[in-house]
Amino acid sequence: MKDLKSQRLERMLKEEWRMQSKLFEGRNLAALPILISVMTFLGVKVVENYSETSTFGLGLMISVFGLFSGLAAASTGFSRRDASRNVLKNKTFLIYSSRTLPVDKNRLIRSFFAKNLLFYLGLYLFPVALASVIASPALFIYTVYMVGLFVLGQLAGILLIQRAVHVSVRKFLNYYNLKGRPLTKKFFLDIYRSSGGLLKVFISVTALLGLYWYAANYVPLASYLLARPLLSFSIVLGLSSITIYNWLNTYDSVSDYTFLTIDERDLLTEKFRAFKYISALVVIPFVIAFYLIEGGNLVLSLTLGASIAYYTGSMNFYFAGLHPNENMVNAWQFLKFMIAINIFVIPLLGYSSMDVNTHIFYQLSGLMILIGLVFEKLKERQEN
Repeated sequence: MKDLKSQRLERMLKEEWRMQSKLFEGRNLAALPILISVMTFLGVKVVENYSETSTFGLGLMISVFGLFSGLAAASTGFSRRDASRNVLKNKTFLIYSSRTLPVDKNRLIRSFFAKNLLFYLGLYLFPVALASVIASPALFIYTVYMVGLFVLGQLAGILLIQRAVHVSVRKFLNYYNLKGRPLTKKFFLDIYRSSGGLLKVFISVTALLGLYWYAANYVPLASYLLARPLLSFSIVLGLSSITIYNWLNTYDSVSDYTFLTIDERDLLTEKFRAFKYISALVVIPFVIAFYLIEGGNLVLSLTLGASIAYYTGSMNFYFAGLHPNENMVNAWQFLKFMIAINIFVIPLLGYSSMDVNTHIFYQLSGLMILIGLVFEKLKERQEN
């Protein structure tokens, strides 16, 4: 007979797969590891054959991917205290059953993070490891490091979050001293009043920027990003704002508004408006801070960061709607989103390493804003 610990872990894994496969119709979820494997295999082959990056440099990048994936996975810890206050309503999952059942919370948490490790291992880490080793057997040891660093990243994230959730700045902002539309203010306050507040948004963005910083400084292939560091930083920063839209869609669902004269189009429009406000709060101080460290063209960098944040958000808005945390695990949606984003991000990162006229950056920024507006309007029409 299985012991209680094994039963808890098995049930959590089954529940995780049941929820995900129900949301993504099974096949789409199962296709994600295949897509990741193909992208990883092609990426390793391109780096090996068309760059001077050593196996050591490529292996370090794979290893660090595990660390930052662990930090990202640990971000679920921000919802622990919200679940105990029922802020998340029905999104409490099995880890939070200690609120209503005579189950030890610490044991549940250990089982939950063991489940998290196995789930991420199967969905993300194993496909990356398998494709890397097939492409280059010398990378095997680095895939082992990747898994170990994932565990360390998750533990470090938990410790950081345990401190962050106790940070409270609620007395400074409330519904009455905020400017804007009622729903926009409500969505902003959902994040502001949740565990960690706006700090968790900055931490999510910082985790992605940390991967950029590591790659730019220690991976030869990416060192060209430091030719004009403020510009490349602003591009990656704008891309990192995708996490803001995900947080905005964590704390409620359409069903919460059925008793009001509010439809899905209203929710979409106001959440995207809140996304734009919060993005500005993140992009502007980050760019200014990096400008004080590295110098560069401040106006151009602010323009790039803001336009990429808006474009990335509008693509997320169009492809994922009110369910970005679920729809982006859909392999087909994820692929379309990645193509739409990289059409601009890859050329812009390339141009940031060259001595090109600044007009091309302003032109591409304007084009991204224009396309973003078109997709924003298309999505709103779909909801009519």
